Amino acid sequence: MGKTEPGTSAKRAAMYCGFAATGVGLSLPGALMPVLLRHWSIGDARGGVLLFCFYAAAPLGSLAVRGRRLRWVLGGSLICMAGAAWLGLGGALTAMAAIALYGFGLGSTITSISLLQSQRFAGERRLELTRLNLVWAAGATLGPWLALRRASIFGEALRGQHAMLVAAALFASFAMWVALFERDDSGEDAAVVAPPRLSVFEVPWPLLALVFCATGVEAAASGWLTAYAQRAGDSLRLTIGAGTLLWGGALAARALHSTRWSQRLPERAVVGGSIAMVAAALTVLVAWPAGIATLIAAAALGLGTGPLYPLLVSAVLRHREQSAIFVLAGIGASTLPLLTGAVAGWTHSLRTGLGVPLCAAVVMLALWATYKENPTSPR
Repeated sequence: MGKTEPGTSAKRAAMYCGFAATGVGLSLPGALMPVLLRHWSIGDARGGVLLFCFYAAAPLGSLAVRGRRLRWVLGGSLICMAGAAWLGLGGALTAMAAIALYGFGLGSTITSISLLQSQRFAGERRLELTRLNLVWAAGATLGPWLALRRASIFGEALRGQHAMLVAAALFASFAMWVALFERDDSGEDAAVVAPPRLSVFEVPWPLLALVFCATGVEAAASGWLTAYAQRAGDSLRLTIGAGTLLWGGALAARALHSTRWSQRLPERAVVGGSIAMVAAALTVLVAWPAGIATLIAAAALGLGTGPLYPLLVSAVLRHREQSAIFVLAGIGASTLPLLTGAVAGWTHSLRTGLGVPLCAAVVMLALWATYKENPTSPR
């Protein structure tokens, strides 16, 4: 990188804080799933639709990002604030609309910050995106604790929804910081970009399929793990522990891969090993739904999913820098949780439903075994 401009460190720290808030925000719906299912008396199939609305709205938010990226950082944060407050105060009748608004705001905020930082630090894009996802995972690790620590999923379920009001306050604070201190910024932050294009044909199709499956597996696992752990162990400690270990494992993996030392690791081995760990963890989760096995599988699942998304997104951005990849990632993240809930509702078994992300992980293994190109090398 060249000379660092005054205030760059402060801008980076602020964006990291905002990105950590999106991590908290994205982990909350999954952490609250057993609370919402019980409190609103809805089944797994409808819970899957709720997650679908959340994750399907996120790529729409990504697609909307155009023009001044900093403006979308502010706007997306305000939309997140509104959606979180509505979901925290509303009920089952308005839940779909509220969570869709919330997901739209998260999608636009995550995309605008990612593209903004990718542009600011183009010389070390892979490292910057990994660091962004590290602080995102740190925020996500707080989600299960924030959602369930003071709420019994067997009694005062409504308290868990109050976590959404905390999320609303986080996004309101970040939006205020951006409005007050980033408004007069110029140069790279004010860069106007072309509207996002959906054409991704310059990117190898196996790489696109890997991104689709990677986000889908992570969303399905994080969206349903808390409910699965609650049914397997019937313990609040196990319920919180499973979600926390999932995001804690992702945090640890991204911490490792955010160092310059990690850049020396063979990238093909890192991605392949991560996919294999995800497949193994999901196999354990489905085969042995017991307390300690669930916790171990959750931690391994986090360690496996941790480096996948930032590495694959960095690979796609090297082929073609556009927000369409975030749309594709969002489609994957919305489809697999919906299918998981649908299969679980049809078979009356969430354990069977988790076979959906397991199958996707197996597909990823097959794709990676046949993909010959270095994933982070431009064509």
